[in-house]
Amino acid sequence: MSLSSRIICNALFTSGGTNVFVCNTCNNTYRSSNGYSNLLNHLRRHHPAYEQLARSALREGNALQLRVVDQRTVDVYRLVEWIVVDKLPFSFCERPNVRANTKLSKINRQTVNIYVVAIADCVEARMKRDLTSQFGVVLDGWTRGGRHYLAIFAVFNGKREGAGVGTQTSADVFDDIHCTTRQFVLLAFCPLEDETDLVAQSVYALLADTLSRYDRPWQAVTFMVGDNCSVNQSIGRKVEAVPFIGCASYRFNLARKDYLAKEDALLEKTHALMKRFSTMKGRAVLRQVTPLAPVLRNATRWSSTYAMVERYITLEKCFRELDHGTVSKHDLGSVFLSRREHDKAKTLLGDLARLEGVTKMLQRSTLTMSATRRLLDQVVQNYPAMKDRLSATAAVVNYSALETGLVKIQRGENLNAAERTACASFRATSEPEDHEDGAEDHASIVSVAFKRRKVSKRAKYVDVNFVPPTSNQCKRFFSAAKLQLTDLRMKMDAERIEKVMLLPFNRTMRDVYTVEMVRGRQQ
Repeated sequence: MSLSSRIICNALFTSGGTNVFVCNTCNNTYRSSNGYSNLLNHLRRHHPAYEQLARSALREGNALQLRVVDQRTVDVYRLVEWIVVDKLPFSFCERPNVRANTKLSKINRQTVNIYVVAIADCVEARMKRDLTSQFGVVLDGWTRGGRHYLAIFAVFNGKREGAGVGTQTSADVFDDIHCTTRQFVLLAFCPLEDETDLVAQSVYALLADTLSRYDRPWQAVTFMVGDNCSVNQSIGRKVEAVPFIGCASYRFNLARKDYLAKEDALLEKTHALMKRFSTMKGRAVLRQVTPLAPVLRNATRWSSTYAMVERYITLEKCFRELDHGTVSKHDLGSVFLSRREHDKAKTLLGDLARLEGVTKMLQRSTLTMSATRRLLDQVVQNYPAMKDRLSATAAVVNYSALETGLVKIQRGENLNAAERTACASFRATSEPEDHEDGAEDHASIVSVAFKRRKVSKRAKYVDVNFVPPTSNQCKRFFSAAKLQLTDLRMKMDAERIEKVMLLPFNRTMRDVYTVEMVRGRQQ
């Protein structure tokens, strides 16, 4: 492979100051303010075998034959990594304090933008080449700044040495709780083409465009995970559509909401109390007895009800420290909970704490479908009122045979006819032959007669432990996107937003050599 002009000049010249270079062979000095033309002309005239000289210089300076990149490439990589991972503006590199307190090479925001776009294009090209032939899709929607974005992730079994299923070592715990080989790759993050028509067909078309973007047919997608909303379920019900798996976290949130409906009056009064103390005067009164702030319930935050009730129980002792004059002056007596309501809130907090533990467990990115099924079954056992939402055959489940079939495959159980049909796409293409351990030639008849035969089971299905039970990967992504797409960056177009978010969430698809390749193309 021929060396680039930059590598040749770095190997055969030494920097003698700003835009000044000294030839390592003849010690002649040349100036080169833009590019390598003057340096290459010198090499062609006086050192015709400069390519061989450059290779020899690289070998002598790299005895282990390691792939070494120049300092400028490393600086560009570190700066781009700093900006995209920490969600900083592109102008960050031009701040005086940054340049004064770092040893990185100077670079302007326009150059950073060029590198971000070029690196993102290289990542997409690598994804197109290396993405597995069979994978699942995890998708969800997010509204920000009057635009509705859709995030699409590919999920597959990224086998790694020393990784697998089951991180628990206790014999009392099931060994199919966690899958450490599950790997997510961000495929797309963009608004729908026609945002005035947010129907299933628009989402279906965006999925098709995303697959064509990476040269993958519909048959490459073996399943889809998303919220149990009408749009996603409509996609799952299409003829020859992708099998749809509903988000377990979404179902559990609906079940908890139904369960708490009977306590709406108590929760509304608690919310009104917290809201009274969240005003400027209310906070001033509260600071007289405690530095803690009130917590309000948020309909879009699954854990906010638990946080509000927990904070109320903590603040109730502080409320009692307020003197009668302060309570009368600010008319707080009408919003305080009665003793009976307070006792109900304490009892409710116990239930909310137990349900909060389930919510936190469902948030884990390594949780398997088998573990999720065990978790939801235990919730139904403790709270039978949630059965209509959380049972394996609940009405909200789009394709119950698929979900129960995947759970049985993970547990090594037999599937019924409907489950075998639903899980046909997970059937292994090649099946190993059954075999028995033969007896040793010199073993006695008695030992052979009573020896247990080890017969390996026929592997009919591929490893499905990587199938995620929730779409929480998208929720985590949206939390990061919210920090990136702040009010000061709303002018960023959708294409640039996608490229900026593509880099931190696909970090395994790029490294410093990607920047080296980009710089080589720019020479």
